Amino acid sequence: MDNPHPWSGESWLGLIESLLDRLAGRMHVIQTFPERQRLAEEALSSLEAEGRVGSLQSALADPLRRQSFLTAFLSYDQIEPLLADPLVEDIMINGTGPIFVHKAGQGAVKTGLHVDSEQALRTFVKKLLVFGGRPRLEPIMDLELVDLRGRANIVQSPFGPQITLTRARPAPWTILQLIEQQTISHRLAAQLWLYVEGMRIRPANLLIAGGSGAGKTTLMNALLSFIPREDRLVTIEDTLELNTSFLEHCSRLETTDDLSMASLVKNSLRMRPDRVLVGEVRGSEAQDLMTAMNIGKYCMGTLHASFARETVLRLEHEPMNVPSILINLVDVFVILRRLEVNGKVRRVVAEIAETAGMERDIVLLSPVWTYDHMWREVVESAPSSVFRDKLAAESGCTAAQIMKETSQRAEILARMQESGHFTDINTVTVFCQRYSEHPEEAIAELKSLKKKK
Repeated sequence: MDNPHPWSGESWLGLIESLLDRLAGRMHVIQTFPERQRLAEEALSSLEAEGRVGSLQSALADPLRRQSFLTAFLSYDQIEPLLADPLVEDIMINGTGPIFVHKAGQGAVKTGLHVDSEQALRTFVKKLLVFGGRPRLEPIMDLELVDLRGRANIVQSPFGPQITLTRARPAPWTILQLIEQQTISHRLAAQLWLYVEGMRIRPANLLIAGGSGAGKTTLMNALLSFIPREDRLVTIEDTLELNTSFLEHCSRLETTDDLSMASLVKNSLRMRPDRVLVGEVRGSEAQDLMTAMNIGKYCMGTLHASFARETVLRLEHEPMNVPSILINLVDVFVILRRLEVNGKVRRVVAEIAETAGMERDIVLLSPVWTYDHMWREVVESAPSSVFRDKLAAESGCTAAQIMKETSQRAEILARMQESGHFTDINTVTVFCQRYSEHPEEAIAELKSLKKKK
């Protein structure tokens, strides 16, 4: 790839290839930088001892130049600034052609960067593979970037590898930030809070659907703040995208060539979970997820669909093949949509529907919230009657009390936002967990906070 440093020539690329061969199987994405640096130094020293660095030996003898080379080797080359840019969402490398990025609110933008040779491209792909801890390159594969800064999708093509890197946010969006972005309203966020937490008695089984880039994972991550402290969560993903660092009682699983999504979902039931979350439901694991719901586990997941009814149809047919009677175990479908408004990209909750029983093998849906294109906001189209009544029956509350609780949580979220004290996922999670355990104390503490200037 284009690189202003002196190690961009063929000799340096050859050395980088040798280092990557030596480090294959020894690196993984959650190693610290000092750990990766130590491994790289050991590999370089072993190549030197074997006399395999040739004419580069004199250059590597200089301590500063050696350190600079190793630092560059452990980076993702010229795309590092793009990975650090908070506006960049995706980076697209089309073989040896120009590099494009997808920027928040702008869409696709052509950069001044490009891959300058096929050898450089092969080396970059190998670097993605080795740093991601993967044993071999598949025709199509997904892998994580180091420090879980994002993920890479690599597809082999006659025109060279086609690479798409999706940049992860350093810190996940909070529910308050999604309100600020007008993805949801305070009232809707309160409804989602009630779905996920369930007053610590009866959480909802919830599926988030939408198209690519609609914000499914972003919303799911924000909703994790509502999980009570004592609940054990098991997450299962093809590629690690969720950020659960703010949750104490969480096990994270990832599929491999030998571990399918379906087998991990089945095995999760042996891990004493209170909740099971599947990062992206695609195939037969959907049946296992519904089975988990059927035996009393509270489940969440994401999948690709544009409407609640379409989500049901996708679950019913190939390759998921979930019986309609089991789909009825899902309490809530949340649909996200990616819109372009006045030339800017905006992600919104476009639909929320609750399951409302069966009629002649058809899953009935009750629309609760819908997006109003005229007013450009999501509006409550009907009360959350179905889930509200389920929660009321199991909690001993009346329907009126459940509605009052939802309104109170909307006010709490508004007050949290106004206070300026809840600026990250940790502070939001701690407060929501405290409210779940001791609501009156949490409200008193919130009222005592002075508004930040």
